[in-house]
Amino acid sequence: MEKYSKFWFDGADYAVHEENLIISLKYSLDKQIYFTEKLTLPVNFAGRTGRTGEAFNRAVQALAVIGGISYYKTYLPREMAGLELTPDQADFWQKVYERGLGEFFYQNKIDFPGKVNFQASAQAESTFPVENAARSGSLVAVGGGKDSIVTAEILKNAGEDFYLFSLRDSAPIKETAEIFGKPRLVVGRELDVKLFELNAQGALNGHVPITAYISALMSVCAIYYGFAEVIMSLEKSSNYGQFIYLGMDINHQYSKSEEFEKDFRNYLEKYVDGNLNYFSLLRRFDELKICQIFAELKNFEAYARVFASCNRNFKINGEKQAGKWCGECPKCAFVYLCLAPFLSKEKLVQIFGQDLLDKADLEHLYAEILGLENFKPFECVGTPEESLAAIYMTSLKMDFAESMLIKKFVNEWKDKAENQPNFMGWENLKNDSLKLKTGGYFTDKWEKLIKQYE
Repeated sequence: MEKYSKFWFDGADYAVHEENLIISLKYSLDKQIYFTEKLTLPVNFAGRTGRTGEAFNRAVQALAVIGGISYYKTYLPREMAGLELTPDQADFWQKVYERGLGEFFYQNKIDFPGKVNFQASAQAESTFPVENAARSGSLVAVGGGKDSIVTAEILKNAGEDFYLFSLRDSAPIKETAEIFGKPRLVVGRELDVKLFELNAQGALNGHVPITAYISALMSVCAIYYGFAEVIMSLEKSSNYGQFIYLGMDINHQYSKSEEFEKDFRNYLEKYVDGNLNYFSLLRRFDELKICQIFAELKNFEAYARVFASCNRNFKINGEKQAGKWCGECPKCAFVYLCLAPFLSKEKLVQIFGQDLLDKADLEHLYAEILGLENFKPFECVGTPEESLAAIYMTSLKMDFAESMLIKKFVNEWKDKAENQPNFMGWENLKNDSLKLKTGGYFTDKWEKLIKQYE
């Protein structure tokens, strides 16, 4: 696919048009095929008037670099051009592109070592002045699913000053945000149509690290509107990948991992704005703990009617599905399983429209989620250990006793899991499944807040 030799970062600019700020990210392939991606955000949001400056400019430049990944992957040119990076910056983006495209490389059977080439420049600035602009409040990413609901409810219950962020809009995002009762910043994104035209002509396509893009975009917005923190809802489980491919750990959720979180926070501090705090409030929790908190929310019934984690709700192109849960994909299967220990079968069927643990056509998918076949699906699902803990806990509930896949677990999968040495951790999870902790980055304030939920 080496049809083009250079991928050009042709700069980024912005301008106010009527009541919106339009950010344009520009790229090209060998200065022959040009792309422009546009982002639209209001000049005024929640009583805050946007302000630009040096820190904002640097944040936009970082967004432009990660935004290029969607266009770069079409033909994987050997050389990156148009950037002035320090050695440390070049190493950071080299890692983000390689790790972030790991699944893409695997799916397209690409011998990727040496493909990505970010080079340092002697002209690159190495130090930046810190802007002492007044900052207050937090910008919180919401996606319409259980994780961001839990984060928002924790913050709301603590009386924190926070505002919501979403990239584009959808029914689950809009309806859950209405329950929060907080102002929501909706940013529009317009990918260049030539990208889709090239894909239709045979250019390479596949998964990109969208959370890295959202993180960079939220940093742009936080600096523009004067927020002190960018808060994500990324859990412990995202640290674990699928397998090793050509010597690299392939992780569908790389840009949701603690490794990326730390790297990106350090990048912001050194090269964008040292006053901006970026972290995930849920980092120390496994999916099971998050599902427990979610199911025990005082206003859970309100969310039960509107939340969704099925990614078919968020397709960029194509027809949208009628309901909020397709009942067929790894995300639907996993979320159903992890909620099953804490909700009745009747309630889950009311939410999902069917008992997913009683569907014969999901047997192999659940076997993959449990780590008993192939590898963990390329989706945002948890580890085999916590999935096994979830199905074990569910098997103890009388209302699921007749579900086909619960019977399969009791009669076959349980023994198979216990006899596999790589599932040593599942013994601890099934016996102590709701005390799931790991390290995380918090200031004293956030540390004290999150400990209440352990």
